[in-house]
Amino acid sequence: MLYDCIIIGAGASGLMCAAAMEHPIKGLILEKTEHAGTKLLMSGSGQCNITHAGSIKDFIKCYGKNGGRIRSCLYKYNNNVLIEFLESNGINTITRDDGKVFPASMDAHDILNLLMKKTASNGFTIRYSSPVTGITRSDSTWCISTGSSSYMAKIIIIASGGCSYPSTGSDGSLFKVLSHDLGIRITGLKPALSSVQVEEYPYSELSGISFENALVSIWHNGSRTIQNDGPVLFTHNDLSGPGILNISKYASKGDTLKINYLHPLNYEQVLSMLKKACNGSGADLSNILASEFTIPKRFCQSIVSRHGNALKNLAGQLTGEAFRISSVSGFKKAMATNGGIDISQLETSSMSFRELPDIYAIGEAVDIDGITGGYNLQFAFSSACAASSAMAASNRL
Repeated sequence: MLYDCIIIGAGASGLMCAAAMEHPIKGLILEKTEHAGTKLLMSGSGQCNITHAGSIKDFIKCYGKNGGRIRSCLYKYNNNVLIEFLESNGINTITRDDGKVFPASMDAHDILNLLMKKTASNGFTIRYSSPVTGITRSDSTWCISTGSSSYMAKIIIIASGGCSYPSTGSDGSLFKVLSHDLGIRITGLKPALSSVQVEEYPYSELSGISFENALVSIWHNGSRTIQNDGPVLFTHNDLSGPGILNISKYASKGDTLKINYLHPLNYEQVLSMLKKACNGSGADLSNILASEFTIPKRFCQSIVSRHGNALKNLAGQLTGEAFRISSVSGFKKAMATNGGIDISQLETSSMSFRELPDIYAIGEAVDIDGITGGYNLQFAFSSACAASSAMAASNRL
């Protein structure tokens, strides 16, 4: 059987691409695992943070160095288009105060069920336990091998994901096939949106304590390489929370990570406030810190115990405690992948390869990764719609 289109991967981007088709076609999705949308069901702790509110222009900076390259597809198929798509298909959305957008049910299954229904109505079937092992071209047709079977297609959509959460099927194995069979350039692969481990981690006993607006920076050989603000969470073994996750891809063993727990206050402001609060007070210093800055008392006790009573030293630790990075959590714990298909090979208004006819790449398989907050699912949707629209406009269907 010759398929109009074969999509490799039944994750978020693959299902979104099939669901976005303007009219039914003869389509097939090859999924290496036994289930579709496994990682989608994990997003937002199962609640599915599908996108973010606000101007789409503000999204660009959330994708790092390659953000500007995807402007065309993001703008055309933006967050409002995604929300309209969901609501026109019976899924109402809610927007939290922090701008994150969720289905009103707060259940990722509702998103998956919609995509599966639209995928089927648009003529796509899903073949499970079908890992792709080879891709070749014969005349104007592509042949995809899965070991025991082969499938022919006019058009291929690469929606295989990256390397994060490999148990979901997103293990990066297709990158070797793409490089070997098609000569596609793959950039270096690193975990992104991952927790960070530091030497002599002091906060195991304070697991669960968080700071809502800390300033986090990474330093290499005495120079700051990246900085951002956001929530920081102490876990049993490492540092986490969006403030850590969003810059983890820039972290390397041996670098220094600094945290200002009292951002936007700086050292001078904190020292001045400490001197004033301590002047004439007989209260315990950890109690003064907890009261003056509205931070957990157990954290204050830890800081004083480890760094003493000198106010200058305490002000320095509260506004710039430094840790030496020992490692970054690997792909088993990372929420996203930094790296993938080199985006310079793609025409990003359509997500098609410039040098490979009738092949498209979408979602996390591409070297695009966003910060936390719905940005990665938004790119999955935007890139999927761009590819789907380009296919419909081609003379191949």
